[in-house]
Amino acid sequence: MASRYSRDKLRRLRNDVDIVDLIADVLNLPSKVSEGYFRFLCPHCSEFNTAANASTNLARCFRCQRNFNPIDIVMLEKRMNFVEAVGYLRGIVTIHPKADESGTSAHSNKNPPRQIKP
Repeated sequence: MASRYSRDKLRRLRNDVDIVDLIADVLNLPSKVSEGYFRFLCPHCSEFNTAANASTNLARCFRCQRNFNPIDIVMLEKRMNFVEAVGYLRGIVTIHPKADESGTSAHSNKNPPRQIKP
């Protein structure tokens, strides 16, 4: 396992691994749709007072005030250090470029917060 990763690879893991898919389908954290928003059981405080934002690709727990990117949530849920979590994510996902014709990322700030209709 590599002990160093390029900034580009880390940025791509942070931005291109969909946080909702990671939480629900890979980590299998208990989750639900409430009031049109994706909610998940916070791995830190075990509360459902959470949400995910597609435009930033971050998840947040409003009770314990923690923000999670894909690497952070893997570290906490799997009890891994940073290098182990990056290796885990690289082992389970294939990162494809998510750029449109203008070259902007699919997770640019132009996207609204993720709402999921029940």
